[in-house]
Parts: sequence; C-alpha cells; structure tokens
Amino acid sequence: MPTFTDITRFLSCQAFGTTSVPQLNLAGKTIIVTGANTGLGFEAAKHLARMQASRLILACRNVRKGEAAKLAILKDTACGNHTSIEIWEVDLARYASVLAFGKRVRSELNRLDGFIANAGIEPSEFSLAEGLEQTLTVNVISTYLSAIVVLPKLKETAEKYGVDTRLTLVGSLIHYFAPDDQLDVTTDRDTFSALSDSKTADMKSRYPLSKLIEHLIFTNFVRQVSTSAGTHRIIINLVNPGWCASELTRYRSKGLVERLIFFMLGRTTEQGARTLVHGVTAPGQMDGQYLSECQVKPQSAFMNSDRGTMIARTLWDELVRRIKQIDVEAAGFLY
Repeated sequence: MPTFTDITRFLSCQAFGTTSVPQLNLAGKTIIVTGANTGLGFEAAKHLARMQASRLILACRNVRKGEAAKLAILKDTACGNHTSIEIWEVDLARYASVLAFGKRVRSELNRLDGFIANAGIEPSEFSLAEGLEQTLTVNVISTYLSAIVVLPKLKETAEKYGVDTRLTLVGSLIHYFAPDDQLDVTTDRDTFSALSDSKTADMKSRYPLSKLIEHLIFTNFVRQVSTSAGTHRIIINLVNPGWCASELTRYRSKGLVERLIFFMLGRTTEQGARTLVHGVTAPGQMDGQYLSECQVKPQSAFMNSDRGTMIARTLWDELVRRIKQIDVEAAGFLY
C-alpha cells in the first residue's frame, strides 16, 4: 500500500506536473502503437502523424474500429501526404493473436523504429483469458509477450540503419496504490495462477495490481534485453501517462468523490498521450527508466524495498516460464 511519500508524490505529479510533445520530425520512421483505436493510443498516434512518421501502424483488437480511427487521424492531422497509416489486428486476450502479430512484424516490416505497448483493460468483473484472470493476461503476460516478439525487428533496425530504436511500455502511477500484500503467494501455484482464483480475486484492485506487476517485471526485462543487445541500443522505458480521461474505465462505475478529485487533478487523454510520444522518442539517457511527466521519476517505495526486489525477481522468473510455455521461439528472443 502507498506510503505518505507515495501519496504526496501522486498528488504533486497530478496537480503540478506537465507534459509536452517533442519537437521532432519522424520522417523515415516506422512506429507501432497497440490499442491505438481509442484513448491514449489514439491520441499518441495523432501526435506521431503530426510529427510525420513515415509508417504508422495502429495495432487494434477490432479492425473496424481501427479503420475508423485511421480516418479520424487523417482528418484531424492532414497527414496523408507524409504518413502511411495501417491497421493491423492483435488481440492481447489471445496468445496466438499476439504471436501471429509478432510474426507479421518480423516478416513484413523492413524496419521498426518504435513500439508503444499501450493496450490494456480495466474490467470490473472476473473473467478468464488463456486460463488466467483476463487483466493479468492482457496487461501483463501479453503486454510483455507483444514487446518480446518485436525485439528481433527492433534489434535488426538498430544494426542495419545504425540507429537507436525504442520500446515503450505504458505503466501507471496507480501502481503506488496496489495492494502488494496480494503478491505474497504461499501456495505451490505461481503468482499468476494464485491471482486467477475466482473465489478470492479482488477485482476492485486488480487494475492497480496488474500495473504494479508490470512495473516489478520491468527492471529485470530491461536487464535481460540489454545484455543481448548489439552496438546500437533498444532504448526501453516505462511511462506514466497520469490519471487521464480514458475509455479504459468505461466498464467501471465511478463514485462522486472520485469524479470530484478527477475534476481537480485529472488530465485529458491528449495530455496523457504526450508521455507515450516522449517515451518512444526519448534520448538514450532515459534507457531503462520510469518516466512520469516526461522526466525520470522514482517508482513506489515498495518497488525500491528489499521485499519488492525479491518479489520482482520471482515475477520475472514466472513470466519467463510462462513465455516458454506459450512459445519457445518467442522466449528465445530474450537471449
């Protein structure tokens, strides 16, 4: 649970933190954004189109909605003369879809300069996807799986074109408020299985918990990818878009107090999306960092504790085992 420092940091970031769009020209670059048909991903895609990315791929679960998003981006940005926008299907609730998406990236793209792993869900009711509670499947397992299956193309691009490529995971400051005691698994099951018991799953706190797990895994993920990189780096970061208006919470009812606090402290989706764009264009010194308000910021007190470090290692090992079970080839991309 959050410390006093965590709470004051959250309030400070929301009340006084600002975000900005990098003043860069992305001509010649190819960038993928998952969950790009709505919310943060959609707004980030609009910014990238205005920055003249040559090839912009909106990776969406629903292709029809993706096509509608494409038309809206073309209308809002008038980017048709310099940006090719494509809709690629990927459903993070199905591992086969993520693997097929990764195979397409590796086989069809001549380069990949940036990948924003943005897609996520915040359901209010318990449901399974691939044998696990769906929030864990989508926000953790498949988020990292989608990042892993595009690593070869990011590495290839870096080496072939002599550039640094970028991989941005979308985290959240909400990880401060996750019930970390739920990660103290005492059964012989791994953490993901233990949290997927319909009788004990706490869905009210599941989204913050999924983000905490994503954050905990991040450091070991970066360490593993960095050890296998070549001369040019894949710059990896984890960004906090802040507390934003988003369709992510469309299935969760919000009380009066939450609505009032959001009115005072909340950000627009466009403001939050700037952090995604900053992450996928961030300079090398931000490699391996958690970014909030487009700056390197500390994560929660729990994240930096001995207990947090120990649980992070356990979660990383459990994730790798699951990736190997899902697809041995994909697991090999980490090494």
